[in-house]
Amino acid sequence: MLVIYQLIISFILIISPAIIIYRIYKNKEDKKRFKEKFAIPSKKRSKGKLIWFHGASVGEIQSIIPLIEIYEKDKTINQILITSSTLSSSKILEKFKFKKTIHQFYPLDHIYITSKFLRYWKPNIAIFIESEIWPCMLKELEKRKIPIVLLNARITKKTFNKWMILKNFTNKIFNKITIAYPQNLETKYFLKKLKTNKVKTIGNLKF
Repeated sequence: MLVIYQLIISFILIISPAIIIYRIYKNKEDKKRFKEKFAIPSKKRSKGKLIWFHGASVGEIQSIIPLIEIYEKDKTINQILITSSTLSSSKILEKFKFKKTIHQFYPLDHIYITSKFLRYWKPNIAIFIESEIWPCMLKELEKRKIPIVLLNARITKKTFNKWMILKNFTNKIFNKITIAYPQNLETKYFLKKLKTNKVKTIGNLKF
């Protein structure tokens, strides 16, 4: 199933120039930084320990600001990488005077691109926010033995039913997660049904 998934992503990759041009025209893409989505970085990786957070858009990034503020003060952490997919979310960090936190756009979930992304950034841990599950990236992280955290995890019944259509494929993906922190009991139940290794409830980060 992962092969079919990669073929679909490869097709998207082929037509991506047209998609990018259209999104730039609609002011939905950064005309200078779109290359980051192909694992071409615009920032440098600092030496030492790097923590990586990924959230889809504005709400997810805003929810981890208090965590970033804490990690900014932690001298054992040299750099904090934040990735997101939308233009609006990329501008959130501009409001804060973080010294070691940088933002990049999340790369396409293609085996070549995700591998290139991880070779460059070499995160010590990968923290995905809410419902960000990317099969190829999770596989590459597991291969490199990088811990995967699903923070403030959220899975609705509708989403769960969609995942269950390809049960075996889904179980293999969720089994790669080192630990998940669901934001509610419903999500906790679904995560266990999806064969997530370790699930621990700590409540909703947004509250």
